[in-house]
Parts: sequence; structure tokens; C-alpha cells
Amino acid sequence: MANLQRNGREPKRGAATKGTAPTPNKKYDYSTYRLSSPLTEIKSEYDVVVIGSGYGASIAASRCARAGQSVCVLEKGKEWWPGDFPESELKSVNELQVTRPGHKSVFGKETGLFDMVVGADVSVLQGCGLGGTSLINANVALECDKRVMDDERWPKEIREDLAMLYGDDRQHVFDMLKPERYPTDFPELAKMKAMKLGAARLIRDIEDLSVPDVYSSVPLYVNFKHAEKNDFGIPQPACNGCGNCVGGCNVGAKNTLNFNYLPDARTFGADIFTQTKVKAVLREESKGMWKVFYEELVQDVFHVVEQTVRAKIVIFGAGSLGSTNILMNSEQRGLQLSDRLGEGFTTNGDALNFSYNTAHKVKCVGVKTKDVKPGHGPGPCIASVIDMRLPSAPLDDGYVLEDGTPPVAWEAPLKILLKTTPGLKLSHGKNTREALRAISGKSIKHTLSVLSMSHDSADGRLIRDKASGRVTVDFPMVGGGANFEKMFEGSKELTAALEGHHIANPFWKGMLSELRNTKGVITVHPLGGCCMAESGKDGVVNHAGQVFVGNFDNVYPGLLVVDGAIMPRSLGVNPTLTIAMVAERCIRLLAYREGWSIDYPSRRNIATVYRKTKPGFRFTEKMSGKLIVDGEKIPISFQLTIESKDIYHMLKLDPTHRAGIYGIVSCDALSKTPLTVSDGIFQLLADSEDKVETKEMVYKMTLTNHEGEVFYFKGEKCIQKNRALETGLTDTTHMTFTVTKGSGTSVETVGEGKLKLKIRDFMRQLTTIEVTNCHNAIERLRWKTRFCKFFAGSLWEVYGILSPSTTPFDPDAPPRERRLLKMDQDKIVPMKLPAGDGIPLILTRYRGGEKGPILLLHGLGVSSRIFTIDTVNKNMVEYLVEKGFDVWSLDMRFSISLPSHKDGCTVIDAAEFDVPVAIDLILQTTKVSSVQVFGHCMGSLVIFASLLGGFVAKEKISSIVSSQLGFVIKPTAASTTGPNFIGDGVDAYTDTNENWMGRVFNVVSDRYASFVTSANEHCDSHVCHRVTFLYRPSWQHENLNKSTHDTLHEWNGFTNKDLFKHLSKCANKKMLCNRDGDKPLIPKFDSKNYLENPEYQEAMSRLDVPILFFTGERNSRWDKKSIQRSHQRCLESHPDQHYACLMVPSYNHSDSIVGKNAENDVFPLFLPFLEKYSIPHDMSDGTSLSSL
Repeated sequence: MANLQRNGREPKRGAATKGTAPTPNKKYDYSTYRLSSPLTEIKSEYDVVVIGSGYGASIAASRCARAGQSVCVLEKGKEWWPGDFPESELKSVNELQVTRPGHKSVFGKETGLFDMVVGADVSVLQGCGLGGTSLINANVALECDKRVMDDERWPKEIREDLAMLYGDDRQHVFDMLKPERYPTDFPELAKMKAMKLGAARLIRDIEDLSVPDVYSSVPLYVNFKHAEKNDFGIPQPACNGCGNCVGGCNVGAKNTLNFNYLPDARTFGADIFTQTKVKAVLREESKGMWKVFYEELVQDVFHVVEQTVRAKIVIFGAGSLGSTNILMNSEQRGLQLSDRLGEGFTTNGDALNFSYNTAHKVKCVGVKTKDVKPGHGPGPCIASVIDMRLPSAPLDDGYVLEDGTPPVAWEAPLKILLKTTPGLKLSHGKNTREALRAISGKSIKHTLSVLSMSHDSADGRLIRDKASGRVTVDFPMVGGGANFEKMFEGSKELTAALEGHHIANPFWKGMLSELRNTKGVITVHPLGGCCMAESGKDGVVNHAGQVFVGNFDNVYPGLLVVDGAIMPRSLGVNPTLTIAMVAERCIRLLAYREGWSIDYPSRRNIATVYRKTKPGFRFTEKMSGKLIVDGEKIPISFQLTIESKDIYHMLKLDPTHRAGIYGIVSCDALSKTPLTVSDGIFQLLADSEDKVETKEMVYKMTLTNHEGEVFYFKGEKCIQKNRALETGLTDTTHMTFTVTKGSGTSVETVGEGKLKLKIRDFMRQLTTIEVTNCHNAIERLRWKTRFCKFFAGSLWEVYGILSPSTTPFDPDAPPRERRLLKMDQDKIVPMKLPAGDGIPLILTRYRGGEKGPILLLHGLGVSSRIFTIDTVNKNMVEYLVEKGFDVWSLDMRFSISLPSHKDGCTVIDAAEFDVPVAIDLILQTTKVSSVQVFGHCMGSLVIFASLLGGFVAKEKISSIVSSQLGFVIKPTAASTTGPNFIGDGVDAYTDTNENWMGRVFNVVSDRYASFVTSANEHCDSHVCHRVTFLYRPSWQHENLNKSTHDTLHEWNGFTNKDLFKHLSKCANKKMLCNRDGDKPLIPKFDSKNYLENPEYQEAMSRLDVPILFFTGERNSRWDKKSIQRSHQRCLESHPDQHYACLMVPSYNHSDSIVGKNAENDVFPLFLPFLEKYSIPHDMSDGTSLSSL
């Protein structure tokens, strides 16, 4: 066995010799380093879940990730880096958590760095954070006595595998943690000199022993040479000797697990999550999976609810108390475990004594990092050992004494403790100087702390406290063991050699011991509770860390414990090396059983996955309401934490302002237990994609219940101004949502509902708002202010009384890329067409099929582009082409696409000169006798004027769809038929180059639009406001998508004053009139006996064609009576003809053509009518179009 202890990469060295002081280190800023991810990124399922992040857990995470498995690490504590650790008494107290038997709550934060578990006879101090106790231990790499491993309490398989354990397994640990002794060329430490003197005193009566036989420096997981980057890509300066190792290394020299195994796991793909407390695990035998129940500890305002993650393999590495605690919780939930769970606990024989006020200055406590001078610090927490594990003595009589340096943050409590301990003499006989030193407190600089380890009986038990649910230690009279007396006498001899006063641990001997009437033990090396054995009758796990099923020999598949909890006895030295070796062995055997191959040699730099930490943002929200399933209202609630890793990117760079979501959803209709959220995406006040002047708060989440059933949740808070004095409180506290299941073509809606944020929960939510990853309070305040400014500003954009319009269109900006029409591009044929009076027009054919042909006529102030608008999913032309129509659209003389639109004209001009030539060409080309016409607004007037004016014979028209306006002209009460006072006409278009008059017009139209429209129709578009000023509101904003609204300037433009004047005259006559506007095209329209009037009858005879009149139910431009009276007069004159009239619910005017859902809501309403009167025809070109 001795030869096994000597092999490995770390050579044995003697005591250090005096040398030169180390060179001052370069300081590194670790504030932006992060290995952990926010819980928003947790997946619902992994190959391996590792619980904890101490030595066993970190090794398991690294090796499983290297084997190509998907790994999730769940750590209860926070992530710590050099610079984060407390160096003052107050900050240290703030990081203290204390568990006391019989107390329901923990004193302090559950994520506090220093985790103290107080018991009657035994108290435990352990680390809590990413890296476990490695964050606050002395990082000593001593091996246990060879006889420890010969103990039959170890399973036979491990006793027969010691060659591999001390060979490859040990070497793997050394390769990662790189233990080395205090360099011989560094200045010899005062405490090491004192330990030499003590060693000489202890062996003075033992033959054949010299000081080097029992005294040596100890191998440490500490870096003594500066490394710009270690093997894992993390900078590591050399140790500066500050002595604060057990308070947390703020230098970066300590090889804590976040400098090796954990970044290694991260680079191989492991997901690491902190502030996540695992409660229990349960087996899903039918699925071959384990369910891990956990709680997030990010916030403590709302009640914490369990969540779940699944894995094929679960590995416990939460430490002796942590792993045992979780398994006890699991047993209560039904997991069958050995009756030995909790037994076999050992303190590892830990003891602490003091050589007080000695004759030697030994620098008892650490020094603040910023105050350390090279060569003048106390050195590493532990630098040397007096090893009294003598081969000639029984194993249980052996012990070790190590020099100890408490951190600087413990200096004041230590002074008080030492000065108030009973038995301390203030007088040193005739030595006045020593007495004064004791009184002044300077004596602490002459005090040596002595940490001892030995072997106790390992008969302790871990008991689950009913009040708190956490484990405490039951180990009566352990402090009365002979091993503690031996260590006491040994440290007393050491003190005598230093000419000081010996003070025992006051919990073991002295005032506190007498008050408690027990010899109390404080251990920093708790072991056992899930001890190894060969059967479930004798232990909890087997030699490979596999958990036994109850008291039987068989084990659970994929359930392991690999930390100090599985040690079946005390080790008698610092246990980290033995724990790490055993953990390496357990994972090696796991890989063998699973058929994995672990890639041990390769190294990956953390830079390949590391992202610089930036200020983030987090808050927790709770809402409740009803889910409607098959008409039944079922209560539902959620508690979600919204978190962004980069608040600047979220607010400034991401237009959707996304963050992640994690938490739970509770609803009996989906699961009897809370559903865990994963893949959550939150959008904060992003512009709605399909609603104009609307912002949305969007919640998208995957929900998984305890049975593994998956649902999908999508909720929206619609931020839209609906009332003049609305503040947004209702919109931001109410949500509509849908729950679905399935994917692809098999999506099924489970239910829909509404959630509400209660005032009480809203006030509590405000207290959870937190800016993360900031260096100081000022930076946190600055980012919180920016967030509040963004939130308030976004609400002001929607609800502000005088919120300004956005910047107008910039004509010098790069043109927008427009999508092509969804049809064969070769079947789109534009052609120039001269009007009857020579004005150039454009007629475009879209050859979709044999139906039709149909001619589309646009309205006023636009062009034929309204039929081919590319900002909707399917425009009218695409719809008709898809249905097999041969579609033709005409840009008439007032089309904003033609130069002629600024010249004066009337409706009659287009009716006489434009439409007839277009119809004749269509008939000539298609070889049919008649054409269908779709006229929108002014286009409808034009086709009626062509018929009533005799410019087009009714025989050439097979049917008409009249949109929004018939031949009866009746504006709405508040509508205008055109302002006559602005130059040659009025323009809805505006851009950044607008002159002063145009800017004044913008202001006027902005205010006018705000006055005449309801709050939910308010927007920030100058073009929209101009259109409203000219024609009254032409669309419901809810019917336009954002892209269409943002491009209003592309399809709205100038209208000449002559058209307005003509319309005004017609409106005065309530009827289409001649060119001068003084003679209606239907004479005697309002006479008493109009039906009997020959002139009336003759005019109406020209409308003896099938006509479908339709308008938006909310048409603000033209009164509904316009099409209703037109429809009525046609029916009266030709009762046998096909006339129809319909209203389109929820639509206004132009939105019936360009609305985002017009393809579903409007176009199908007139499709049957068009198909009924369609004339199949030849699709060949007939006439050579290229010559036109």
C-alpha cells in the first residue's frame, strides 16, 4: 500500500527553505465570468442530472459531459468568483445560513456561502455555492492512511480495485486539481517554523523518529505560479499568501472546482444552474426516467413551488448532509431505500485548538487582499502538517495537526472568543510585556490555530428535522472519544513548545461546553449518511455508488451517490482527495456499464462557450384566472420568473425585447400537480406584428406535468389605447391565453382563457425586480432606471395624451424590398393603354385561369396597387388568381401611379375615356362578350357613370361588384367630400423633405385625427392622419397589420381638387352627376312618381345587370344608405334581376381590400357571386400585347 501512496505526479517534498518573496501578481477581473445559465434555459429532459457541485458532483458532470452525454448541474448556492467573497465581518454574517433543530426556517439566506448546521453534540460547517465546499476549504490534498482502505467496511470490490483507485483514478484527479506544496524558494512562513518546533516536542520521547518523519508541507490545490490561462482558459495568478482561503479566495490562485472540473463540464456541453434547490427524486419505471423535483431560490417574495426535470441518470453530489437529505425526502415520497440511510455519519475526528499568545509571531489571521505585501502574508490557510499517524501505533490512535489561518473576516470574532474563554490568564508571571500584549489584543498575532483530524466511531446518524425538513446530526457523546483527548494533548504539547497558552475549542472544553453540558464537536469534513456496503442491509450504495433498492442487493438503474456521503468510515485527514478518487472510480464504472467512452486527455478552452457577463434583469410575476375547456371554467394560475442575461440587448438591440421564462403553471385541467415551464420566451412591449399602434407582452412556454405530458401556452397582454384617459393599468394586468398540445398538423386546442394580475401580487412583483451581474449599487440603479424609463416610455407611446408622431418616411433611405406576387411571374403582363382622349393608362393582366375575365377599378388617392399589396399574406389579385380568375387591373387617370393624377379631371372623364377602352381590349383579347367589374369606392362610381352615361353598353358587363359606394352618394354625417382650399389638390403622402406648409398640415391633421377618432384608433402616422383628414377614417386599425400601416406612404397620395369638387357637387345632388355636376345621371330620381317616369326608367335600364353591393359595417366615409338605396332602386326597376347587398362586420372602408384578414373575412363573401357570372374563355393572348 505504501508504494501506491507514493506514485502519481505530485512528488514528495521536504520542508520549505527560506527564499525570495513571490513577484506581485497581475490582478484579474472575474466579474464578467459566468459558468451558470439562467433557469430560463433549462431543458425538460437530460441524459444526466447532477445534484450539487462539490468534488463528486463536479467530477461526475465533467466526465459525463466528456462522454458525450447531455448534462444538467443543479446547485443550491450562488456562483462565486474571486472578488465576490466577503472580507468584512458584516458581509460574512450576511452570507451565513444556520439550520437549528426544531426551527422551521433557516437563519439567513438559503444560498448563503457559509452553511452551518447546529446540533446538540455536533455542528457542521460546509460551503454553499458553485464549487461546493471547495470554495471555503483549505484545499489540502492529503491521502488517508493505507490501513483506512483495508477496513472491511469498504466493499470488497473497492478493496480489490485499489491499484486502479490509486493509479488512473488518482492521476485523473491530479491532472485536474494539480496539487503542489508550498514552494521551497518562497519565504518560509512563521507558522511553518512554529509547527517544526511543535513536531520536535511531540516526538521527543519516541525513538527512531526525526522531525522530517512527521513534519512536512502539505500538497495543496493552489496555484503558486502565475498562469495567464490555466488548462481550461481561465486566468490564475499565483498565491499571494493572504491566508483567506477558507473565507473564499479573492485572488484566483485556489484551484476551486469552478477553475477546473466545472468549466471543463461546461466546455463539453453541460448546462449549469445555480440557486436551484433539489427536493427529491422519483422513478418513472414505465419511461425508464428519473424525475428530479427542485425549487428555484432566486426570489423569496412569492411562495416557492416545485418544478421538475427528467433524466435517465441522476447523480448525487450534494455532500454528506445534502445528498442524505434529498434521499430522505425521496423516501418519504415513496422511493424505497435502505434502512441504513442516514447512518454511519462521522465527523472525521475534526477538532480545533489554539496556541494562544505564544513567544512566536505567527500571523494568526488572514489579511485583506488589497493590503497584502509580497512575502509578508500569513501564507495559505494550511501549509504544513504534523502527521502522528504512526505505523507502529493502532490506526485509530493516529491523528494529524495542521497549522490554520482563519480569514480576515473572522478576526474580530476570534479575538472575542479567545479573550473571553475561561481559564485564560491575563498575567504571565513576571513577564510584563506578555501580559500587556494579552490585554491589548496584540496577542492574537502570536496565536497559532491548530486544525486536527483523527478517527471517531462513525456511529452518528443524520436525522431529518420535522420542522425544517433539513437534516441535523445525532451523535451523542462523540466529543468524549479517546481520539479527541489525544488531539487535545497533542496540540497542548505543540503549545508548550511555543511557550503559549493552550485553548481548546470552547464548544469542546470551556465556557460554552460547560453551559451546554457536552463536549461539542464542529466538523468541516462531514462524511457518511449514504455509506458504501455490499448489500442494502448494511449500507445505502454499493462500491460503485449505485443506490440499493431498499434492503436488497439489487440497485436502481441510473441512480448514484458519489460524494463524501458514501464514505463508510472516517478518513483521518482532509478528505477531498479520497472523495475525488472514489468519485472518479464511480463514474469510470458508470461509463463502462453504459458503454460510454470518456475523453480524458483533451482540453477545451472555456472561451469556446464563455460569453462575457453583462448586466441582466429579472422579476417574478404571479397571475390567476380561468381556463375554459369544453365550456367549463377551471381555475388556472402561474408563477413565472422573467430573466434577461443582457438588459442592454433586450431593450436597445432586440426589436421584440425578448427575455426567458421559467416557473410553474397550476391548473387541474392539465395536471393535478404544477406543470414545469421550459423553453419560455417573453416579449416586453414589442410592436405587434398584426395590430396597428399596439404593443404586446407575449408569453410562450412549454409546460410539462409530472407524468411527462407536454402542453404549449401562449399568452398576450395587448397594450392598446381604447379610451381617452386610459393609463394602461388594465392592459398590463390582464392576459388572454391559449393552451394547446401536439405539434405540426396534429395541434389540438385544449382551451382558452384569461388571467389577471391582482393588485396585491402586483405590489409584491415590484419588490422582485432585480438587476443582475452588476459591479456595484450605482450600476444596478442606473440599469433599473433605464428599464423603468423604457417601460414608462413604451406606455406613453400608446397612452400619452399628446404622444408625437414618428419620423416621416425618408425618401433617401434604401428602398424596401417587396415580395413578388404568389403566382407565375410570366403570367403577369403590364401594358400601356391610351385612354380615349390620349392620356396614357396602365392595364395589367394576371392570367390565373379561365374564369372571369374581371376588371378591377381602384379608388381615390390610390392606385391599382391596393389590389396587389405585398404586406398581407394574400392580396385580392392573388386570391382571385388562386381561384382561377383571369384578372385585369386598370390604373385610371387619377391613379397616383400615373403622371396624370395631378391634372384636373372628374369621374365622368374616367368613365368616358378610361374604362371603355380597357373593356374593349379585354373583350378583344379574351374573345368573350362581356366582362365582370369590381369597383372600389371611386372605381364603383366610374363603372356606374360609364353605364349611366352610355359610355359602356350593359351587354358588355356580365356582373358588377360595387364596393363601399353605389350610384347614390351620401357621405357620413361627419365626412367631407374634399377640402377646396389647398392649392391644386391635397396629398396624403408626406416625408422628411416636407416644406413648412406640409409640416403645418401634418400638425393640423394629427390633431384632427385625434379629435375625430376613438382612443383605440389613435396612431403615430402622419399619412394615416392625412387620410383621416381628407376622407374620414378609412380603416379599423385592428384590421391592418403593422407592415401595411408602416407603408401607407407607398399607396396613398395626391388627389386633384377637380375630383373633390365634382364629388362635392354629386353629394349635394345625392346622385352621380354629369361633368359639370349640375345634372344627375338618373333624372327624376327624387320625384314622387319616379318609377313611372320614362327618363328615370331609361337611365335605370342601363343598370339591368347583376350587381352585388357591399360595404364595411363601420364605413366612416360613406353612409350605408348609399349602397342600400342604390340596391333598393335597382330591385324596384328590375325585380327579376340578381341584386344583392351585404355588410361586412367589423370592417370600415379600405381595410376590406388591404386588411390583414380580408382573404378570410371579405373576399369569400363576393367569390360565389363572381363565380356565378364568370364566363370561361380562351387564355391565349389573341392580340399582340407587346405592340400596345
